[in-house]
Amino acid sequence: MIRKINIPFVISALIALILVSVLFKKCESERVQVATIHALTTENTHYKLKNGQLVTSTEIAYFDKNQMKTQLDKEIARKFQKVKIVTKVITNTIIDTVEIVYQDSIPCNFEKYGSIIKKDYSLNYKSNQKGIELNSIIIPDSLTIVSGVKRKWFLGKETYTLDITHSNSLINDSSAKSFELKEKKRFYETTLFKVGVGVLGGFFIAK
Repeated sequence: MIRKINIPFVISALIALILVSVLFKKCESERVQVATIHALTTENTHYKLKNGQLVTSTEIAYFDKNQMKTQLDKEIARKFQKVKIVTKVITNTIIDTVEIVYQDSIPCNFEKYGSIIKKDYSLNYKSNQKGIELNSIIIPDSLTIVSGVKRKWFLGKETYTLDITHSNSLINDSSAKSFELKEKKRFYETTLFKVGVGVLGGFFIAK
């Protein structure tokens, strides 16, 4: 005996699945929007580790594709098939005083002062027969970190990549490593769920 399909029940189940999926997506979108506004209006916080290292903490803002483009250099953006995260950090390395004392003083008395101001650094100096003193040394830098997916050609293998750019030409990275935690997808984001909804939808359309 062939059991009859309870059409109203199946339709109700399909509608419920679709509504749950829409509701979850809407809630997630609203949560992200609120988090972005808060992140853009909140100042950085700082704290120290036990070893004395200073840590800067900032909240993450969520941008859409067009907004993300405004945060990227066009040449860098073209190298990525898909950009996931852009991090920008502005630093100022400040060194108070560096003294260089001659082992043998110069056999004449003199004293000279001056300043050097360049794009990548600035400092004051004082020189006399005993040595050289450098002070108020400032090395500014703007660091941009871009992570995303690259491909050598449109059907090539996807490679998750991290690109680091410094505005200061004197600074080079000797080494860089990146680690990301893999998170499980929510049930309504899985391929199985989407296929199930599609199959049920197709079944009722065929009916």
